[in-house]
Amino acid sequence: MNRIVRAHIFLTILTIISGFNYTIAKKVMPEFIQASSIIWIRMVCTATFFLLFIALSKRSFKIEQKDYVRLFLCAIFGIVINQIFFFEGLSRTSPINTSLIMSGIPITVFILSIAFLKEKMNAWNLFGLLLSATGAVILLLDSRGKFEGLFIGDVFILINAISYGIFLILARQLMRTYDSVTVIFWIFLMGACLSFPYSYLNYTTTDWLHIPTYAWLSLGFIVVFATIVNYYIGVDVLKDISPAVSSMYVYIQPIVTTLVALYFGSDALDDKKLLSSIAILVGVYLVGKSTKSTTLDDSAQ
Repeated sequence: MNRIVRAHIFLTILTIISGFNYTIAKKVMPEFIQASSIIWIRMVCTATFFLLFIALSKRSFKIEQKDYVRLFLCAIFGIVINQIFFFEGLSRTSPINTSLIMSGIPITVFILSIAFLKEKMNAWNLFGLLLSATGAVILLLDSRGKFEGLFIGDVFILINAISYGIFLILARQLMRTYDSVTVIFWIFLMGACLSFPYSYLNYTTTDWLHIPTYAWLSLGFIVVFATIVNYYIGVDVLKDISPAVSSMYVYIQPIVTTLVALYFGSDALDDKKLLSSIAILVGVYLVGKSTKSTTLDDSAQ
């Protein structure tokens, strides 16, 4: 399979996972487990998984000293800031508001890509970006959220979106030299250590014996799919497509979020939502089609 096509298939899968994650995460927090505890659990589980994966597959743990700073910054922006502000924000606001604010990720990535990766923006890029953004805004404004509760939770989600955009740029540079699983292991190990003081108190006060089964299943989804699978594929595809194209898939998340809401009976579908969804998908297609997807070796030339 063509690696570019493969990358887009994987990004579609990740988008579906992320769309479900908004609603599933609300099933477990903050009623049963606080956001800080979930963050630390997913960091420790992910670091442990990739430790075993690298050891059993006999891959290298080695990172050159010259890349320590970049690796540390990836841990800060891609794990610590990203995870803390996402889950703390989601615990305070709605999935609808969250997916809307997350639509700002491509703006951050485009700006950083132009500044640091010499990414070129053309008219189709701009048109696709505006079309997708318009569709996302119309879709979500027509939902029951309608910007209700724009308070500290929404601000946290915005910080998370900006932080993740920075992470995509930093991580892509590391893909020049290292295996993606090696990068993920180190950034999650650093993230677990750095977030421990923040997570410790709520972790020790949680009533773990009385958490219902569906909450445990929700936590399992967050750890396995929304973390391990999400980060592994999300970083790996940066070898084949640019961060700008990768980040555009965030616009499909509102569609998945809406479908999940329909399934649980918390929203209704009308012509406006359908048209908005079409606008989002067309916008993603235009940006993906018109942006030159380069490999890391190409971008380094």
